[in-house]
Amino acid sequence: MGHAPVEVLRKMVDTKMIKDAKAPSKSSGTSVCRGCQQSKMAQKPFPSNHDKRRYDTFELLHFDICGPMEENSLGGSKYLLLIVDEASGCMKGFCLRAKSESEGCIKTYTMKVQTQFGKKVKFVRHDGAREFATNSLKDFYEVEGIEQQTTVPYAHQTNGTAERAIRTIVTIGRSMLHHAKLDKCFWAEAAMTAIYVKNRLPSPKIEHKTPFEIVYKSKPSVKHMRVFGCRTYILTPKEKRLKWDPKARTGLFLGYEEVSKAYRLYDIEAGQVVISRDVNFDECRRPGLRIARHRQ
Repeated sequence: MGHAPVEVLRKMVDTKMIKDAKAPSKSSGTSVCRGCQQSKMAQKPFPSNHDKRRYDTFELLHFDICGPMEENSLGGSKYLLLIVDEASGCMKGFCLRAKSESEGCIKTYTMKVQTQFGKKVKFVRHDGAREFATNSLKDFYEVEGIEQQTTVPYAHQTNGTAERAIRTIVTIGRSMLHHAKLDKCFWAEAAMTAIYVKNRLPSPKIEHKTPFEIVYKSKPSVKHMRVFGCRTYILTPKEKRLKWDPKARTGLFLGYEEVSKAYRLYDIEAGQVVISRDVNFDECRRPGLRIARHRQ
């Protein structure tokens, strides 16, 4: 669960915010998590930015971009675009090779909100970065009747919602990377999994509800969720193996594929990310991986 605090997990189970989960035992006492210690030390709370107006879901979206990252992702991405819904706290992430790709992602997501949720985006808020204010995007906002709100240049606190969201996702993702002993090139997989997890943790907007429940009107199940970076055994289709070949390949769990309800896995032998539902997990083992050893 993205290294969420134990008290948060207990509260989620006690208040029935999620399904198919058991609360951590109170008799187990406190423990020190290496991933959290390495990733969250010296973290300071960001000043809150109160917006007194109450918005409907997807009425106001916040944008922000993080990057360039220290290393490219497995897919060659350098940046993370994060879109945050003001009303629910629900997040959507996109991994980008260049900042210019954010324009297409924003347009696609805005239209998806209308077609899948029947909601109309009325406001977008960002820091005035060039990639969020292209002529093409301005025309798109005009046609769709969307008001563009820009914050004060270089005053990151005025874009507080997006700034805090980026900080949270990076912190969760970094915790998972360190705990799994994975290279920095797995940052995109960690970030997307962190977003998936955060949407299933308590919403800062509505007490005793998760962003997932606010948006989808149903409580999220967590029985399918696994430990990031754990060892996996991926079934090799019989069409791709000989009679005496092993039936499974070893890999690492990297995240969730929401559309196909499958898992994202790193096939160690092939050196690539694969999507599969036919997988067994060994969550007690986190072998780690230095990706350079497996690059050709």
